[in-house]
Amino acid sequence: MNKYTVETIRTSAEYITGRGFWQAGDLYFADGPSGLRMQSGRGDGMALKDSLPATSFPAHSALACSFDRSLVYGVGRRIAEEAAAHGVDILLAPAVNIKRNPYNGRNFEYFSEDAFLTGELGAAYVEGVQSTGVGACVKHFAANNRECARSASDSVISERTLFELYLAAFAHIVKTSAPAAVMTSYNKINGVYCNENRELIDGVLRGGWGFSGLVVSDWGGTYDRVKSVKAGADLEMPACPISTEILVEAFENGEISGDEIEACASRLRTASARPKPQKIQYDNREHAEFAYAAACESAVLLKNDGVLPLKRGSRVAVFGQAAVDAPIQGGGSSHVHADGKTGILSALKSNFTVTGFCGGYKAAGRRARRLIDGSDAVIVCLAMYEGDTEGRDKSTLALPGEQIRLVRSLENRGRKVICLLACGGAIDTSWDVSCDALLYLGLSGQGAARAAADILSGAAAPSGRLAESFFNRAEELPSTEHFNRADYYTVYAEGLAVGYRYYLSANVPAKYPFGYGLGYTEFSYSEPRADLRGVTFTVTNRGLRDGADVPQVYIGFPQGAHEISPRLAGFERVFLRAGETKTVFIPFTEETFAIYDVRARRNTVVSGKYTVYISKNSQCTVHSAEISIEGECAEVPADLPPVNAPSEPKLNYTTRGRVVAELLTPFGELKNSKSAFTRLFVRCALCAMRNKPMQQGTLLHSPVKAIAQFAAFDAKRTEGFIKILNGHIIKGLSLFLKGHSVKASKKPK
Repeated sequence: MNKYTVETIRTSAEYITGRGFWQAGDLYFADGPSGLRMQSGRGDGMALKDSLPATSFPAHSALACSFDRSLVYGVGRRIAEEAAAHGVDILLAPAVNIKRNPYNGRNFEYFSEDAFLTGELGAAYVEGVQSTGVGACVKHFAANNRECARSASDSVISERTLFELYLAAFAHIVKTSAPAAVMTSYNKINGVYCNENRELIDGVLRGGWGFSGLVVSDWGGTYDRVKSVKAGADLEMPACPISTEILVEAFENGEISGDEIEACASRLRTASARPKPQKIQYDNREHAEFAYAAACESAVLLKNDGVLPLKRGSRVAVFGQAAVDAPIQGGGSSHVHADGKTGILSALKSNFTVTGFCGGYKAAGRRARRLIDGSDAVIVCLAMYEGDTEGRDKSTLALPGEQIRLVRSLENRGRKVICLLACGGAIDTSWDVSCDALLYLGLSGQGAARAAADILSGAAAPSGRLAESFFNRAEELPSTEHFNRADYYTVYAEGLAVGYRYYLSANVPAKYPFGYGLGYTEFSYSEPRADLRGVTFTVTNRGLRDGADVPQVYIGFPQGAHEISPRLAGFERVFLRAGETKTVFIPFTEETFAIYDVRARRNTVVSGKYTVYISKNSQCTVHSAEISIEGECAEVPADLPPVNAPSEPKLNYTTRGRVVAELLTPFGELKNSKSAFTRLFVRCALCAMRNKPMQQGTLLHSPVKAIAQFAAFDAKRTEGFIKILNGHIIKGLSLFLKGHSVKASKKPK
């Protein structure tokens, strides 16, 4: 006798979808990861600009440049304190995808091109969040490395590359920090949607790594709910009454068992039963000060031809609109309603005598000459105002031409030129030959301007190190050849040759290497002592100023490992007074020497001699040592190329050359609908969002099901909506009007 009835299954099926947009079970979710983004209550959708005031901390891309686990822990804890104060149970952060290519519009939200650094900082962030009782939700699982067509794109990737590079950070975070939840990504991997990938969720995440928490979809990222439940994806967000009916019907047809549905419901009940975080009365001022400190540590001095630091009180001429409105964060679901923000121009006035400000980027004219002649130095504020956003990839990696022309026009004017750069990741910096100093601020949150002013004056010392390589030409990167060359798939043909691993394997110098950054003092390292436990050496501050350094350890593998280059295996941020020496020990772990063996389908260690490099950055080794390891095998297979990409998109939405609307039809495909009304409707909808790149990019490739889900349509209203899209307007309207929209869940008090 079946222990489940249709009614009990319906109850469980309803339970494992959201109660409105932000709530599921007894859990309330809110966005991160660079600050709390929580609905103010006026809307139930994304409402990207309609959120409560919160502290804006550095974006992950900037924060990672600190190479500081304790700082990242502190940021996570403070964001969670603000979340707890508003009744949030789970923070949708951190975002730990790998920066595969600089054209990705969401790179600003990710830590690094390196899996080890990403894993270490991601784990620290999770521990900081969960120290408050708020749960962390690690995202986006996995191989989500582009925004264009993310709801339909297939990441075509080899097994070793997937496990060794794109899953490694997730594995470390899950094993060491036990996050409350993991969010699946929108895309497919090798033909299977991540939210429906049983091997990935039930096999690797739960079976291989021992994850016992909640698996939640990205918002609108569930396609076939039956397949996703069978794969072990517990919760579909946001509310989706359509899926309830689909699951009940599948149960009645024997397509899915009651045990499979109940397993998801049970895990959601367990997550809902977590003790509620206490509503902490946090200190706004302390959070703002910490945001400033984080911005200071995250800034990277890329160039300094003896001009910095400037003397306090120096006369400076300031150019560039970014002096008053430089971006401090990216766009999309991580956009924070910043609780406090200071413009760079205002911050500079607290440390220097500003002789004048020219907001336009045209430096010609008498006024510009007067400003330059009356100053000791020129400060140029540069920024990328477009491209760093969720839902759309970048069309260019170059600053606007007028900004570049400004920098070049100020060269050889008899004054030192200092450039401040605000953007979400690696861009073309070929113009830097025309400046004497370049300070990369990234997107450093509300404390960015004050941090920049203090670093320029020497009140704070620059100590950031690049968490991604800056290129000479983006076209030189092997991933660029395949990036966004097709809407519905991306071939990861470069394999492991991503970021500094490409530069090292190809023996090509990066413009500014991974791990690179200048300071106001000099450090030296002693010869290392290495054994199986780790590596020990001393760091000495040989300059006249206090400062922080980030010594890095890279491991070179024996030939049998078929590793393409040395890879980062450890780092430590060390603060030293002028003349001070400290001993540094960087431990090795089971992950340090791990290579993914595609035959055994697990990590293994290859026997042989390993080289331990003590480095300033990925392209500057100071010392090295060798250790011998007796591993499990003498050799593993080399990384195999990914399976061949489909020559045509695997879509089946057309009839006689015209697109038929179905639940999973991408909305943008309906530009070719058989219905003239729908063709016009789609074009008008996309046109109406031309000034909202995140929404437009997301809408273009979102399936019809996700649109109905975001609109909170029930099954009947969704059926009517699809009939309307297929030209059956009268029948469709009749069904649509008989249906209803799901009521929004109220935010916690």
